[in-house]
This record gives sequence, C-alpha cells and structure tokens, in this order.
Amino acid sequence: MSYTIKELADLVGISPRALRYYDQINLLKPAKTSTANYRLYETPQVQRLREIMTYRALNFSLEQIQQLLYKKPSQRQADLQQQLLKLRQEQNKLNSTIQAVQQQILINQGVSKMTDEEQFAIFKQQKITANETAFGKEIRQKYGETTIQQANQQYANLTAEKFTEMQTTETQLIELLQTALANHKTTAEQGQEIYQLHRRWLSFTWPKYSTAAHRGLAEMYLADQRFIDYYDQRAGSGATQILHDSIEQFAK
Repeated sequence: MSYTIKELADLVGISPRALRYYDQINLLKPAKTSTANYRLYETPQVQRLREIMTYRALNFSLEQIQQLLYKKPSQRQADLQQQLLKLRQEQNKLNSTIQAVQQQILINQGVSKMTDEEQFAIFKQQKITANETAFGKEIRQKYGETTIQQANQQYANLTAEKFTEMQTTETQLIELLQTALANHKTTAEQGQEIYQLHRRWLSFTWPKYSTAAHRGLAEMYLADQRFIDYYDQRAGSGATQILHDSIEQFAK
C-alpha cells in the first residue's frame, strides 16, 4: 500500500513539512514519485519513519539518527535495548519518588500513620533513588547491572542497627581524613585505618568485596568531580586524594 505525504503524516502524527525536510536531508526518502510528482511512501518507509520517531522521542538529534540508521540492524537493536534499560531505571526512580510523596501527603493529612520501620524503609529507598540519580550510570558501566542491583537490595535490607553502624563508620572515616589533612601528612597507620574504615563502609552494601574492585572505585573517585566533592566537601579539599592513595597503598 502506498501513502501520500499527507496520508503518512496523519498516520503517524507528524507534519508533512517534517517529512519534506527528512526527504531533503536524505533521512527518509519516498519509495517513489507519482506521475503528478507526489511523494509516495510504502511499508519500508513507514517502518523507517517509526524508528526515526522512536529515536526522536529519546531526544536524539537528526544528525545522530542519521548515524544510527547506518548501523547494522543488530547494532541498532542493541542500542535500543540499552535505551530501554535506562528508561526502565528512570521509571523505577520516578515511581519510587511518587510513592514517597503520596505517602508523605497522607501522613501530613493525618490519613496515614506509619511505623518507624515503614518510614525507615522509605528513607532507604529515597537514598537509593538519590544515589542512582547521581551516580547510577557510572557505577553500572564499571560494575554491571547485576552487581548494582544486589548492592541496592543489600542496602534496602539493612536493619536500623546496621544502618547506624554504617553511618558511624563513615563519620569515623571523615574525621580521620580531616585529621590527616590538618597534619599535612598521612602516616602509614592512618592510611591503613582509612583503608579499613572505607572497606568496612563498603561492606554494608557490597555483596562481595575484592581489592581490585576497591582500587577501581578509588580511581573513579578521582576521575569524576562529583565523587571528589562527596569527600572534599565533608572532610576538606584534598580528602579524596588521601582516600585514594590509602586505598591504593593498602588494598592488596
């Protein structure tokens, strides 16, 4: 079946002007032109247009879409699967935030009364969502989806006692980093303790520890300003470097 430019525009919800522009830039050429010089589109062009519109919905530029469409079908499929994974992650974060806001509204209205355990569970989920938003992409690239899901689940399952231990461990780590900065020198004993405290802090969420993964995380800390800020803003400028160096020295 053939479609005129208006028929195709109406079918997929796009303007005829956009289709003419796609033709001009060789993004979507018509199957043929009628004797009256009308553009005619057939099933392959409809399928290509739907793919273009999918990429547009993902905020790809027309230039990026042109490059994508030159890839092999298997590679385009892999790219779309990756985009779908990201969308689902964003959907989960948004659903979690919506649920927390709805519950808070009910509490404020006096409609819902939550136990401390229920509020603690929501708090942990909010922390997971915040961490995912800030660092999710980078840590998944380094450690993989399965590892991060396991870490999030382990964090979600922390008891109030274990959560307090985790917070205390981080506070001790920050204080030790502050001391090392104040002395303008990190002794071997301090470096060893910094490493051990950070390793213990990781143990509350890491399903499995390895020195290689620990050193890799330390490298990430220095490679991304957001990670640097996490420690430097709490302990002082240069704290992340001290933490990195301590991990590098003692994670063997």
